[in-house]
Amino acid sequence: MFESFLIILPVVMLAALVRGYAGFGFTAIAVVGMNFFLSPQQSIPVVLGLDVLCSVGLLRQAIRQADMSTFKVLTLGSILGIPFGLSLLVLIPEEVLKLLICIAILLFSMVLIFDFRLRSAEGMATKLSFGMASGVGTAGASVGGPMIVCYMLSSPLTPSAQRATMILFFIVSELLALVALFAGGLVDVHILTMLASLLIPTLVIVRMGQWLFNRYPPKSLKHFALPIMVMVSILGISASIKQLIA
Repeated sequence: MFESFLIILPVVMLAALVRGYAGFGFTAIAVVGMNFFLSPQQSIPVVLGLDVLCSVGLLRQAIRQADMSTFKVLTLGSILGIPFGLSLLVLIPEEVLKLLICIAILLFSMVLIFDFRLRSAEGMATKLSFGMASGVGTAGASVGGPMIVCYMLSSPLTPSAQRATMILFFIVSELLALVALFAGGLVDVHILTMLASLLIPTLVIVRMGQWLFNRYPPKSLKHFALPIMVMVSILGISASIKQLIA
């Protein structure tokens, strides 16, 4: 247990620093980095738990500023998608799932880099589809965030409403995914212990990232966080392919 903690702590610290500074990217970076040393069945519950607990302090403000109609439709889609994500987590072989996670993060990072915009962002079907895709990605690979960021970039909501709606959605959808993981027997004492041991360092580094943002704000958050996500995903793809052909 102590050896596992020392191995994955630097990965989680890097992800927490990016989250505190850029406001997103924690789950994508953390799950790919942890998958170098753990199975997705182990890393995904830990990453989701850390992300939820690190976001609780933002909940009150998010409730006040979020667009509740958009939040409700996205959440409904997420509820529909979570069972499919759990099926992926249980049925797909570990090394194949690691490769798919990295490919998904790389593709969505590229979409965000090139400023993808939807033409019908306000449509009910569009919101439901992106919520469902996020639910599948969250439960099956802990990568539901990029789908919602893609949607929000195209929505007519104000930046503060976009941010608040995303925060509220991620807290609720990740909690739902965690409940489903518990119900499916995919969370054991070892995972809970690892989550507890990583919580304080994660909270501290997230705060440090926020301090760095306030002191040295970047010209573009994308130019800081997305290159890291691309680099991590490419490294993960390379490692997964080597393991598959070994």
